[in-house]
Formats: sequence, structure tokens, C-alpha cells
Amino acid sequence: MEFNVQQLERTNLYQLLVGCVLPRPIAWVSTQDLKGVCNLAPFSFFNVMSVNPPLLGISILKQAPERDKDTLANIRLTGELVVNIVSQPLAAAMNASCGGYPADIDEFELAGVAKMGSVTVKPPGVAEAPVRLECALHQCLTFGHGSGAGNLVLAEVKYIHVADGLWRDGAIDEQALQAVGKLGGNRYSLAEEAFTLERPA
Repeated sequence: MEFNVQQLERTNLYQLLVGCVLPRPIAWVSTQDLKGVCNLAPFSFFNVMSVNPPLLGISILKQAPERDKDTLANIRLTGELVVNIVSQPLAAAMNASCGGYPADIDEFELAGVAKMGSVTVKPPGVAEAPVRLECALHQCLTFGHGSGAGNLVLAEVKYIHVADGLWRDGAIDEQALQAVGKLGGNRYSLAEEAFTLERPA
């Protein structure tokens, strides 16, 4: 089957793209507005973009043409964010935080997770998260207009918190991390089965 993307409705194009590119890691992003109100929301258009400098990329799609999502608005205002990694025990709390809530709603409280103070940025992290990456805004790139347009946040990692026991022999223990991945629709995945391939010399 073949698709000409110019002939697809936006909803169908979205489902096709997210169904092809998976599983996707989840950035559970905590931010804070200028009044100190905290926001917490998950984004699965997320990955490592660079190591030198250490950059994460998070694409935040525009849903309403007249306003940005609270996460993006806060990042643009303050230049700070924390990326929390979602483990299986936190999946339900993460899902609870993904609704389109008013800006004055604290999703930490709504999701039932605790705040953990950060070292280098003002927004707190999720205390229960196995990994927290404190970041400063490096650049924000906007693609397209209207609903579905992308805003690529390039966030420079300033400080990393890793739960005790996860760092073993110079690497993260993937099985212990239990990181949740995003599939299509309302489906999620776990990296329960892994295999090894030696790279050619």
C-alpha cells in the first residue's frame, strides 16, 4: 500500500506517522510559569539530538491555532524544564497528566506524584521518576501553522539524577529502568525482550 501525504487528511496522516515510528520514548516534562504554578505533561516525539552539547529534542504539536500548550508557553517564558523518564509504575500517573487542563491546574497534584526540587533549574522534577534530566532551552524551532504544527524544543541537559541501582558497569540497567514507550493510539510498550548484535569492525 502506498500513500501520497498531500492527499491525506491530517488525522489519518498523524495515525500513519505515529504507527510507523515506534516505540517512541516519553518525555514527561515538568515546567513552571512565572507565578510558580507547575505544569506536568508527557510528549512522545522525543529523543537525544546531540551529546556535545548534550541536547534533547521534544516536539510539541500545536492543537489549537490560537495558543501554545502550557508546557511550551512556560519553556518559552522561563527557558527551563525537567525531563522525567516514565517507568512502568508511573504509567497511570503519566496518563492522568496528559489532559488539556487549564493553565492554573497543577498536574503534579492531579497525577498524585510528589515534587522533587532541582539543582540547576526552578521547575521541580517528579520525585518518583527513576531518571530526571534538568534542562535549559537551547533553541525552539517552529514548523508549519495551525493544528498539528510542530514546535521542536532543543533542550540542553545541565544535570542528571539517576535512581540508585540503575547505573551499573558504566551504563543504565534497561531492565531495572522499566521505561515505558508510546505506540499508536492508547497503547504503550515495555522493553521486556532485548537482543544483542555485535557491530562490524
